[in-house]
Amino acid sequence: MSRSIEVILSGQTPEGAYLAAPTFPTYRYCWFRDGSFIADAMDLAGRPGSAAAFHAWCVGVLESQLDERGNVVGGGELHTRYRADGRHGAEEWPNFQLDGFGTWLWAYRRHRERSTGGPASPLGERDADVVRRLAEYLAGRWSRPNFDCWEEHERFVHPSTLGAIYAGLRAAAELLGERYFAGTAYAVRSYLLTHGVADGRFTKHVGSEEVDANLVWLALPYEVVAVDDPFMSATLDRIAAEIQAPDGGLHRYAGDTYYGGGCWPLLTADLAQVRLARGEVEEAERLLAWVEAQATPAGDLPEQVANHLNDPAYVDEWRRRWGDSACPLLWSHAAYLRLLHAMGELQPLLGARS
Repeated sequence: MSRSIEVILSGQTPEGAYLAAPTFPTYRYCWFRDGSFIADAMDLAGRPGSAAAFHAWCVGVLESQLDERGNVVGGGELHTRYRADGRHGAEEWPNFQLDGFGTWLWAYRRHRERSTGGPASPLGERDADVVRRLAEYLAGRWSRPNFDCWEEHERFVHPSTLGAIYAGLRAAAELLGERYFAGTAYAVRSYLLTHGVADGRFTKHVGSEEVDANLVWLALPYEVVAVDDPFMSATLDRIAAEIQAPDGGLHRYAGDTYYGGGCWPLLTADLAQVRLARGEVEEAERLLAWVEAQATPAGDLPEQVANHLNDPAYVDEWRRRWGDSACPLLWSHAAYLRLLHAMGELQPLLGARS
C-alpha cells in the first residue's frame, strides 16, 4: 500500500495532474481515464488532498476547452490526454475517446460525496458549470463511434465506453439535480443492453462477438448491471475461457499484440473486485496474489507482464518504437489500492497510519 501511494504521489504534478507513467516517455501525459481511477484510489487510501487537486485540475482543463453549450471551443472534439499545464500534446494521437470523461464524472461524484459526508454536490458554481458542460458534451455524442479505452477501433461503438458514459451521466444528474441527464443515461443503458450483447453476453464492440476484459467494468465500477446479472455471468465465463491465463492474469482481448499482448495487473485487480462482490472470495484472493507477484523488487507494478503473450513477435517491434513497456503505471497501483479497499485490507493500515 505505502509503495503504491508513493508511486502515485511521485507521478502527480504540482498542478494536480497524474502522469500515467512518468518514466515511460509516451505516457508523460494525464489521461482523464487513468487519472479518475487514480483519484478514486487516493480517496480510498486516505489521501483526499491528492484527489481534490486532480479534480480541480480537471475542472480547469475542461473549463478552458468547453463552451456553455458543451461544445469544444474552436470546434472538434476533446483531446484524451493533456500535459500538466493543460495543453495538448504535439504528437498525433487517437483523441476522440469518450470513456475517460464519463469516468471522470463518476469519480468526481464519489469524491464530492466523500467530501460532503452526505449527498454529492459540486464544490461550487464553477465546478457545477463544468459538470453541466461535460454532461452536455457526452449527451450529444454517446451514440457516435469513437476510440475505445485501449485507443483502438475508432469505427465502432463500445459497450465499455457506453458504460462509462452511463455512469457519468447518472453522476451528473445527481450532482446537478437535472433529470434530463438521468433520462439520457438510461437511454444509453437501454441501447447497450440491446445492441452491446450477443448470445446472452456482452461484446467488445456493437455488432461483434468478441470479448474484452474491459467488460467487467459494466458491473464494477459503472454499475450498468449487477455483478450476478446473467449477462455479466456469461461474460465472465467467456473471459475465463478465452482471455484469462491459467495463473489468473488477464489479457485485454484475444487479438491484442501491444507489446505482445501480455496480462495486465490492473485488469486482473478489477476482475478480482467483481469476483469478490459475487462472493467468490477464494478466486479474488488468488487474483490479488497474482497482482502482487507481478511487482518488481522495488514494489512497482507494470502496465503488463510478458507472461502468456498472445504474440511474442510484437514485443521487439514495440520496444523499438517506444522502449520497454511502462513500469510503474499509476493506474496499476490505483487498481491494486481499490482492490485492497474492497477486500477490507486498507482500513487497518489506514488506522495504523492515523
